[in-house]
Amino acid sequence: MPHLVSRLGGCLLAAVVTAGLLTANAGALPSSWKIDPVHSSAEFTAVHLGISHVTGTIPIESAKVVVPDGSNVPSSAEATLDIKGIDTHNDSRDNDLRSPHFFDVTNDPTMTFTSTSITSTDGKTFTMQGNLTMHGQTHPVTFTGQFLGRGPGMREGQQRIAFAANATIDRTQWGMTYGYPVVSNSIDLTVEIEAVKQ
Repeated sequence: MPHLVSRLGGCLLAAVVTAGLLTANAGALPSSWKIDPVHSSAEFTAVHLGISHVTGTIPIESAKVVVPDGSNVPSSAEATLDIKGIDTHNDSRDNDLRSPHFFDVTNDPTMTFTSTSITSTDGKTFTMQGNLTMHGQTHPVTFTGQFLGRGPGMREGQQRIAFAANATIDRTQWGMTYGYPVVSNSIDLTVEIEAVKQ
């Protein structure tokens, strides 16, 4: 009988330990955060005639980041931008950007990004590598990212998080060769997102 009690006690202890480990692992699972487009932006900057900067925006149609609980650095990110809504505050220029000269939105109306690797050494800044698809082509891009902050939202229980990321690309890699040197080939990208925990 003492042996049976000892075995039962051992099984009970193992069950408690296992349950504790499962609970701890569940707490470390990553959380999905969905973008709030009203408080997010995607901007690009080109150099005009080699002397001045022209900045425009592209609406973020959808985006999602996955962030491990207890971390301020995402483990993955993806976004879709609506190029039809491109805006540089000049209708003529915007129509040209939508035309086959540049983005050709009739055939390729969106721009997408999907991360492939995100690394950080300090828990606040990070390097994000991924694939950028636009103008019918996909090429790798590296963003430098930064955690901006997190906190409660306006609704009870809502949690929000924010990030910024920057990259520089060569538009000719995506087959957009028209317009140089009026429009620079080097384009700076800046994205700031605020997302809500799902």
